[in-house]
Amino acid sequence: MVAPMDITFLGTGSAQPSATRNHQAIALRIDGEIWLFDCGEATQHQFQKSKLKMSKITRIFITHMHGDHCFGLAPLLCSMTDNLNPANSSTAIEKDPEDQMPIDIYGPTPLRSWLRTTLKSSYSNLGRPYRVHELLHADDPIDLNNDRHPNELPGKNIMIDNDRLFTLPIFGQQKGFRVHAAPIEHSIPSLGYVIREPDWPGKLDSLIPLIKKNMSALKASGLANPMSLLGKIQRTNEPYPLPDGTTLIPPPLRPGRLVVILGDTRDPSALIPALQNTSPTLLVHEATNALTSLDAVKEGVALPTFEEVEERAKSHGHSTPQMAAQFAKRINCKKLILTHFSARYRGDEEEEALKVMEEIRALAVGVWDQRDKDVFCARDLWVYDIKLE
Repeated sequence: MVAPMDITFLGTGSAQPSATRNHQAIALRIDGEIWLFDCGEATQHQFQKSKLKMSKITRIFITHMHGDHCFGLAPLLCSMTDNLNPANSSTAIEKDPEDQMPIDIYGPTPLRSWLRTTLKSSYSNLGRPYRVHELLHADDPIDLNNDRHPNELPGKNIMIDNDRLFTLPIFGQQKGFRVHAAPIEHSIPSLGYVIREPDWPGKLDSLIPLIKKNMSALKASGLANPMSLLGKIQRTNEPYPLPDGTTLIPPPLRPGRLVVILGDTRDPSALIPALQNTSPTLLVHEATNALTSLDAVKEGVALPTFEEVEERAKSHGHSTPQMAAQFAKRINCKKLILTHFSARYRGDEEEEALKVMEEIRALAVGVWDQRDKDVFCARDLWVYDIKLE
């Protein structure tokens, strides 16, 4: 049975939070386990408003060190480990961190030292260990895991490889998953993440008639439940000869889902090698700026052109809906979700807000071959089910 996978947008705003959009945070839920991408201020509050449990977070991926993507990290760690509960805080240090499953945190330098300083300066003791794995370029300073926080375990220093990619170590239960990251263009160092699910066994429906045809002979040979062969083939992926001379041939594996989540960017092209010529199931791309009806002509002020809006977005390291759609088309992804919207674009369900967001979505659809059913604009607490094809 295919494990469920969905994505919850805890925050969809950019720079400054608004009444309808929190700072960036995206929760990718994989068979009940939560992988969090970015952790803007008040992410812990957004968890409380959602149906997600902070205790299910096992990994946190930070795309870059702008505050709207990381200022909520230390508070979230405190809340999810319940360190503010007096009954727990007194025993947090007494537990041996080596005996507990740590929270793995990935991101660019100086994430490790920044988080360590934040937790130490606020006298925060966590009820669970953590470790920070930094993704480093050749000229980046290397933190040697010295003078650690009491709940901090040594993290990995992951160097960029010759293909300009990072290969992330994935610990714990979700073995078989592969995660790569790549530097993408922004005003400061920023990362895009590629999450690749292992392949799933193919559908076995076509084998059932063959087993039924050989049912009596299989039982006579001592196999009490011939239909159990389906499970055996699924586990071993090996052919099984039947009494009548035919063979149960395992169906081809079903490719696992491939999810791409980008940090802020004006050009994510450097991430393409990490896709390995595979079409992503889902691309999550920022669309900070757009030309909409909110830009109505004011007296004495000329309406900006699409080109001017794009140039302004690029000058700050950001993208427009059209730029996101162009990249989606380039990598042949199946679905595109836009996020990281300017505070100008409200995320509620008022008529004007919905109208403007539909304008933004339409800009992307127009570039991406009119694929109207494949483009979405995220709003806070919206959940999208990532289906296996």
